[in-house]
Amino acid sequence: MYRSKFLKIVDSIRESLGYSLKNEENSSTNEEILAMEIQYGDFLFAIVHSQVNNPEKILIECNFGKNSESKKEEILLKLLTMNCMLAEVDGSSFSLTENSDEIIYTLACEIEQYDGISLLHKMTEIVWHGRRWLETRFITNDEKTISTENLTILA
Repeated sequence: MYRSKFLKIVDSIRESLGYSLKNEENSSTNEEILAMEIQYGDFLFAIVHSQVNNPEKILIECNFGKNSESKKEEILLKLLTMNCMLAEVDGSSFSLTENSDEIIYTLACEIEQYDGISLLHKMTEIVWHGRRWLETRFITNDEKTISTENLTILA
């Protein structure tokens, strides 16, 4: 029941984004865990469904990019703080890859609350959070530059 819902969501997202539908010959829908990996809004997403572990849910994973070496301690502290707040809001969280070099945003959702379009909207929301994260957490004041090419000074 949940697996067929997951496959319908995947097909709807692929169709909405102009991708071809899955190749039935090369895919097995009976696997314990299936994942759709997709690049969306310059971020890598994995939408994961397990038939064994919480089959009524899907897991959204979004790679927010490389962890800044120069600001690693500051970023880790912010991630821990944000995880405390997010746990109360929607259960989403941030984690790091095994080498601590990439930041992963995760959110478990009830599969029945989504179809392809609503999940794509959720992914768009995550993209905006990812862009904001990159703009506010990774760029230091030294790295920001202001172009004066088209600047008009009002006196």
